[in-house]
Amino acid sequence: MHSSRSKWFLFGILFLVCVWYVISICVRSSLIFPGPDLVFARIFELAKTGHLFIYLWQTFYKAFIGLLLALLVGLFLGFIIGISQKLFELFRPLLMVVRSVPIVSWLSTVILLWGIGWKGVVFIVFMTLLPTVIFNIAEGVRSVDVRLLEMAKIYSVPKRKVFKKIYLGSILPFLLSAVNVSIGTMWKAAIVSEYLIGDSGLGLQIFQSKFYIDTPKVFAFTLSAVLVGLLLELIFARLWERYIGEKSS
Repeated sequence: MHSSRSKWFLFGILFLVCVWYVISICVRSSLIFPGPDLVFARIFELAKTGHLFIYLWQTFYKAFIGLLLALLVGLFLGFIIGISQKLFELFRPLLMVVRSVPIVSWLSTVILLWGIGWKGVVFIVFMTLLPTVIFNIAEGVRSVDVRLLEMAKIYSVPKRKVFKKIYLGSILPFLLSAVNVSIGTMWKAAIVSEYLIGDSGLGLQIFQSKFYIDTPKVFAFTLSAVLVGLLLELIFARLWERYIGEKSS
């Protein structure tokens, strides 16, 4: 069954490449819509010189720092909000607004604070992911079995042990779920931020390639970004499935 699904998935990729090639032939201009042969050749060229991996790393470390900060701050704030229904309802509108703010709306604030550079990219990734993490952690705290807390109170279990054994056990699946949801968003937010205010990374390279009307290079960097984003999501999805499998067994 699994091999059959993999086979059809590969056929789907092949079909997509064929459609891409046919469209490029119909357009007849690599300046507007380059074919897969030109794009893959450009990717190979960038990979051969090593520049592609440098750009990927520059984007990844900024995206990862933003995600890590969102997890640390979100874990703390989500726990506080989750233990109080009043606080949850009080901060929910604010979190919903922050979650809905477009990336470009952060630009003026970021440029005034740090100008062009990596700090602004990290901040935008952080602000994009933070509401999701807070909501997930708060839901994890709110799902804690009240009977366990009552028993811990009756038997005077230390608060540190209550947090470690009861709360963390309940929060962990929600935390992993938040990371699972945030991986793709993290990657896209980092690239868009680099395109707008970055001084390095894939986003900046896409901007510069577009500025010099090097469309095959734009496609090459875009396809590289898509493939790495899918790879990151696939890796964490496998870890998530393994975690779920261990919990169910």
